[in-house]
Amino acid sequence: MSAYRGLSMQQILGVVLTICLVSSCQFHLTRSEAVPGSAHTPTFTDEFDGPAGSSPDPAHWTPDVGGTGWGNEELQYYTRSGNAYLDGAGHLVLEADRSDQDLECWYGTCEYVSGKLTSKYKFSQRYGVFEARIKGAVGTGMWGAFWLVGIDLDEVGFPEAGEIDVVETIGHRLRDIEQHVQAPRLRWGAEYVLPPGQSLGDWHTYSVRWSPELIEWQVDGRPTRRITKEEAGRSWVFDHPFFILLNLAVGGDWPGAPDESTAFPNRMLVDYVRVYALPIA
Repeated sequence: MSAYRGLSMQQILGVVLTICLVSSCQFHLTRSEAVPGSAHTPTFTDEFDGPAGSSPDPAHWTPDVGGTGWGNEELQYYTRSGNAYLDGAGHLVLEADRSDQDLECWYGTCEYVSGKLTSKYKFSQRYGVFEARIKGAVGTGMWGAFWLVGIDLDEVGFPEAGEIDVVETIGHRLRDIEQHVQAPRLRWGAEYVLPPGQSLGDWHTYSVRWSPELIEWQVDGRPTRRITKEEAGRSWVFDHPFFILLNLAVGGDWPGAPDESTAFPNRMLVDYVRVYALPIA
């Protein structure tokens, strides 16, 4: 998501090191190797059960509030309440809408509001499997993400803390799923194209398996790509705990602004978030 980088996408790309492209980043594992099994110990789980309209579990999540643009020229103000709630059917709802509040954004009075949650002050983990089942927000200007950032962000800043984008979705590119890592001198990753007939607006399971030597991505249990510590070289900063973020941005330098075709309110749904520890060797 790169919401902490404090630079525009164009600035980052000017100094970035691209390690590989889509054509060379595919890999193959058997399903039994790729999916958490009995040897994986659950360390965090939120099934988002609760009454309709209630807030996400405060033992797990803190709202990330503000309208700074988040380094990406995003157009929304992330609110403290009202735009991240439970639907009563076992789902978290992150809801983007036009704003009728007097909220200040980086460009003036905010045009949109939305929801963003972080586990920064509640949960972080080094290595493991991080997984969520998500129904993405569809529409021009919608930018959803499930991602991880290094817990030392406040001390070292971005990109030194590191970032793992488990999934990013751009609402008008219905079959494209983005998966990245970011670190000093490194912005690696590319898109995974969903099979014909599938859309980011359908339910999909997104995960990473992160170990001391590599990070592997999956969509619906299918391995999609990997990056190794050897490939990243001195840019590898993925050896300390990371925390979880879920958000739905509106606009920004990547998806562009909403247009007349964009429906509001617009929603990203999350069925669950689960984290597992890796088996002890």
